[in-house]
Amino acid sequence: MITFLALTSPVVAYGAGYALLHATLLRSVPAANSHLSRPPETIRLVFSEQVVPELSQISLTSSDGKAAVLKVANDPHDVHVLVGQVGEMASGQYKVIWRVLSADGHAVSGSFAFAADSGTAAKSALTASSTVQASHDSVAHDTLTALSATSPTTDSTSIPVVASILRGTGLGALMAGLGLLFFAVTAGENRRLAPRAVIVRLISAGAILLLAHLIAWMYAVSPTGSLNGYFSLSVLESTPGKVEAARVALALLALWAIALVRREMMALLFGGACLLVSGAVGHPAAIHPFVTIPAKMAHLLSASLWLGGLLWIVWLSRCDDAACRREAGRVSSIALVTVIAIFLTGAVETILFLNSPGDLIHSGYGKLVLAKFVGLLILVAYGAYNRTRLLPRLGDPGTSTRLARSVRQELLVVTAVILIGGFLAYVPTPPIPHGSVSALTGRSQ
Repeated sequence: MITFLALTSPVVAYGAGYALLHATLLRSVPAANSHLSRPPETIRLVFSEQVVPELSQISLTSSDGKAAVLKVANDPHDVHVLVGQVGEMASGQYKVIWRVLSADGHAVSGSFAFAADSGTAAKSALTASSTVQASHDSVAHDTLTALSATSPTTDSTSIPVVASILRGTGLGALMAGLGLLFFAVTAGENRRLAPRAVIVRLISAGAILLLAHLIAWMYAVSPTGSLNGYFSLSVLESTPGKVEAARVALALLALWAIALVRREMMALLFGGACLLVSGAVGHPAAIHPFVTIPAKMAHLLSASLWLGGLLWIVWLSRCDDAACRREAGRVSSIALVTVIAIFLTGAVETILFLNSPGDLIHSGYGKLVLAKFVGLLILVAYGAYNRTRLLPRLGDPGTSTRLARSVRQELLVVTAVILIGGFLAYVPTPPIPHGSVSALTGRSQ
């Protein structure tokens, strides 16, 4: 699996593309807060990454509150440019509201304002350097002053709670089932102890919840909040859509392998591939992907082994023979390695996703990272207690019961950590300040 990770992570990272931020509006024509000598025929938006017209929307709102959704398309010569056809429009003040899908699968929106006169004699001023002309009357000057007070904005849309919960619980169930399956497959002569029915139920729940998440995610990125066949196909043809669909397909194949054809190794390979693909979903797809995607892959695989190991120990606590005690010791040793990997990979992602330590306190993403870190520390404390106090005395009367109770409490904390992870995938990372230095390259952004 480690070899597979080393071979596949660069490929997935390359496929995800390379960008330092969510889709960011670089410039527009008309420029924000500009004053044009005549109404524009088009609205041109230039973004930091490729945008898909079918997943994008531009609306134009006049000063009297009337709004129109423009027909949009890519510039045939530049897929980073989104062009909206304006048609006829009167002179006055206008607000442009745009919404696109970012490379990490998050919807990003923003707005800016401009003003236009109705004259046709002057040359159109549809450039980023549009300025106030001295011949404008006092009314036009007052209008421009009001527009200048309104800065262009770029915002992520609201966090989709349902999609976040489905993602967290779906990945958690799948990771638990795959981790439990791993310990069952590698148990040797103790393989007979494996709770096959539990493994099948966990992988089934994971696959179904991830499928539900795919649907909820498509609703979340839809500009209209609804789905139709054309839009659904457009989503699935985008890079984030292909990655999400691949994850669901691999989860369903893992379910097919374990539940129908009863091939445990095949199910483990399909499930492991699903976790690897999951490493390219969310923030790693847009922020230093050649580093963060492999780190996220290793993070998910390690968490799967840790979670599966906890369930394996709970199951083994039902028996009291020497084979079960040996197996519990093996799981404890593997768990020690996985917890180190979880902290290291999590630290790498945190360093690259945050601009400074202050973001841990001042940003929503940072606060969730802190909550997850506290949860992991609690889990480490439980693991240390189990390894040093309970496992050495597993043969004593009542110790198996205490170990099972401790691990069940640990699983409750794991559930909370998994849910936090689901929300971390949707909460936007802190924006990089203009002129800041990249933590990876050391160069100004």
